[in-house]
Amino acid sequence: MNPDTSRAPAARRTESGATFVELMLAVLIISTTLVASTTSMRGSTEVYHYFTDGKHEALMLAQEIHEAAKLLPWDAEGVEEPGFGPDVYTLWDLEEKTYSPPRSAEYDVIVSHIGWTQQVEVRTVDMDHPEVEVDPETFAGETLVELKVAIKEGSLVVDSVGWWMSEPTQVE
Repeated sequence: MNPDTSRAPAARRTESGATFVELMLAVLIISTTLVASTTSMRGSTEVYHYFTDGKHEALMLAQEIHEAAKLLPWDAEGVEEPGFGPDVYTLWDLEEKTYSPPRSAEYDVIVSHIGWTQQVEVRTVDMDHPEVEVDPETFAGETLVELKVAIKEGSLVVDSVGWWMSEPTQVE
């Protein structure tokens, strides 16, 4: 036997796995992706909290009452069914109403704000002196109607929002 042919050629080692450089490159790519996504999520969370904390939520809840009030008649003549809840037929019926849990403009319970309260005030004021409340039956000057909604979270008043209301014109 020929010694050169009797020896089988040395088997080549098959490479499996990854080299150190490849592993470091993978770690770098994953780390960069993780940092970028974390930064993006943090920014999104900050924006979310900006729009959902305190006064922003209070404004949303107050606007629900305002939207309902805009649809209510000012005069009870011809009104047979309540327009907002069981005992609100006209805008004036909203005076001193408290809604806890808060209500949407369609009178649905706003379940995302169960611990919150909407307190409504409707008042007629002197147009020349809006800080002075007047009796529209006896006051001779021009008047404005203010719809004011105070929003509470528990016992804390978060905000109070007001709108000047004008009586809808009658189309004949």
